Amino acid sequence: MTEQAPGTPLPPAVVTNTVGGDAALHTSVQAGTVGAVHFHQPRHEPPVPRQLRPVAPAWTDREREQAQLTRWIETQPEYAVPIAVLTGPVGIGKTALAERLLHGLSARYPGGQLHVDLRGQSPNGPARPGEVLGRMLRSILPGPLPAGAEELAAWWRSASAARPPMCLLLDGVSHADQIHHLLPGGSGHLVVATSRIPLPELARHGAATLALSPFDHAAARSYLTRCLGPDRVQQETEAVTELTGLTAGLPLALALSITQLARHPDRPLSAAVRALSERRRWTASTSPAPDLPGAIVTSALDTAYADLSRPAARLYRKLAQLPVESIDGSLAAAVALFTPAEAADLLQEVSACGLLVQDGDHPVRGPVWRYSSAALAHARHHATLEHLDGAETEARRRAADWYLAAATAAERLLTPSHRQLDRTYVYPAEHPLAFPDRAAAHSWLDAQSANLLAMIRSAHAAGSYGTVWQLVHAMWPWWRAARMYDAWIEAHRLGLEAARLYNNDLAVQEMANTLGIGLRGARAFDEASRCFTDVLASARERGDARGEAQALHELGATAYENGRSEEAVGYLEQARTLRERREDRRGDALTGILLGQVHLNRSDAAAAVEVLTAARAALVEVDDPHDAARALAWLGRAYSMAGRHDEARQAGATAQQEFAQTGSRPWMARSLELLGESVAAAGHEEEARDFFARALASYERLSTTDAARVRARLT
Repeated sequence: MTEQAPGTPLPPAVVTNTVGGDAALHTSVQAGTVGAVHFHQPRHEPPVPRQLRPVAPAWTDREREQAQLTRWIETQPEYAVPIAVLTGPVGIGKTALAERLLHGLSARYPGGQLHVDLRGQSPNGPARPGEVLGRMLRSILPGPLPAGAEELAAWWRSASAARPPMCLLLDGVSHADQIHHLLPGGSGHLVVATSRIPLPELARHGAATLALSPFDHAAARSYLTRCLGPDRVQQETEAVTELTGLTAGLPLALALSITQLARHPDRPLSAAVRALSERRRWTASTSPAPDLPGAIVTSALDTAYADLSRPAARLYRKLAQLPVESIDGSLAAAVALFTPAEAADLLQEVSACGLLVQDGDHPVRGPVWRYSSAALAHARHHATLEHLDGAETEARRRAADWYLAAATAAERLLTPSHRQLDRTYVYPAEHPLAFPDRAAAHSWLDAQSANLLAMIRSAHAAGSYGTVWQLVHAMWPWWRAARMYDAWIEAHRLGLEAARLYNNDLAVQEMANTLGIGLRGARAFDEASRCFTDVLASARERGDARGEAQALHELGATAYENGRSEEAVGYLEQARTLRERREDRRGDALTGILLGQVHLNRSDAAAAVEVLTAARAALVEVDDPHDAARALAWLGRAYSMAGRHDEARQAGATAQQEFAQTGSRPWMARSLELLGESVAAAGHEEEARDFFARALASYERLSTTDAARVRARLT
């Protein structure tokens, strides 16, 4: 079953948009009588984004560059959004300087700090504009997002223009258009970008460009002293000088050498210098341009790689063949055939050698790591040297099967009424994930959403069509909760094509149905209707009464949201008839809730009361407290329209209490709004304004479109 998407513009006569969701909420309801009920809701303020990594205590040098950039920023006009670009080769320290600079300016930008990795040099390709914009918007804006990169960019400019000044770090830019596409709206913001290549086309926009140089000997020595201690550095001054020369003063190459020295505190610096020198000679013999910074960093990476145990080195190579952005112990175990505990230990070893970056601990995933772009290219190069036919294909298939099993476990826990389809595995998970509760399943899906999308695209490119549509299908709880329509529509188009190529009619039907729901959420009503019409024809041809009823329900919802109430009634009545015939009491009741809203929109209060009363009773009987409360909230509005104001107030207050128990934040806000409408209809405008104000306070943290509607009602 589906609910209407929040944030959708509504037919004019009656507010009919519904909001789904079941996030945890603890709300106390205090009422002596039902007369003047006050609902005290906790404030769920989204945090001001502070996405920059902390500055390391070993920060060294760059005072001149930092001061130069700070002076330039201070001279920029208040009406502008200045752009500063840090350029230089791999390992020169562009990102570290950008982070240090922006931390020092944080007081000037109370709107927050965003860090976006554009992956300009990643072997997996650059980040997609729609994904980047979606992530940025979710950092500052609650609620569903539109589909399409252009509309997302417009929303980004509008949302950022309404915020206090903030700073934006665009990391790994590969061309100037990436920056233009992501510029915030309004004035007073700051954009700092990093790139390995110059971006001269930005000069005409007044951008400042600073090309970074390597550390000189004094700075390199200072860095080594901060990390290794003065005694160790002073004991081997010649080795320090040679190490500085071998690394060419590149901070990344120095950092990798420091990591090796820290792992072996008894090893003299001269031994590390000899190892690095040998690697440099080997690199020089195989590289066409051994003096380039990239070759120097490669030598340092090779030295660190040589220090890995054989299992850790194998894991380092294997995981680099995956298209994902981050990795954890469970994924690594599935790909490389370890236990999760063994894999986590090996990942820690690779990280300790400086070849992986740990991105923190996730409550469900555990420690999470990622490759830098340089390490990813290095690991893939070593994977190709193995010359193992099919190794990359096997690694990706094992990862895809693991993701499919885990996503399916989450789907069946979170949405047990979602139509279950068969799953096919080449490599069944030996250590499947088990989620202890719904919150854990939600958290895992949200944290893995970018990786799941990457696996869907990778599987489609590889022709693994069964995996494609099965992954898309398994992600249903996330599509429904996140409402990222751009990604929703892209993935479902791939899933629909894959299901057709896989020759699975039921999968085609399911993909078309959920594609239609995403299109409807994105306000593409005509294409959504075509999807549901195709589903209806397919279901009837296959004799699938459940699918037929679902398609009729969705056609009714689409017609209703598109302002065609009479057409909606016809579809919904047909859906109810089929569901009654199938003895699907819950499905019949859910269609009844939507039909009740349509009757309200048509000002048919008696019909609305009748159908919503029946829906409420059925949902109570089948023990669906969330949807039973939804039916009651709308029944309160129907009572109000019928002039039964006392019953309307009682229904609205009871619905509020029930949503407090089910923990639905969106519906706490929605039912406050509906109760406000009922109280206003009874002539208590001031009391109604109190309800609207409380609904607005909640909506502002959930959905900007719903907040705008209630704000307009208040004014």
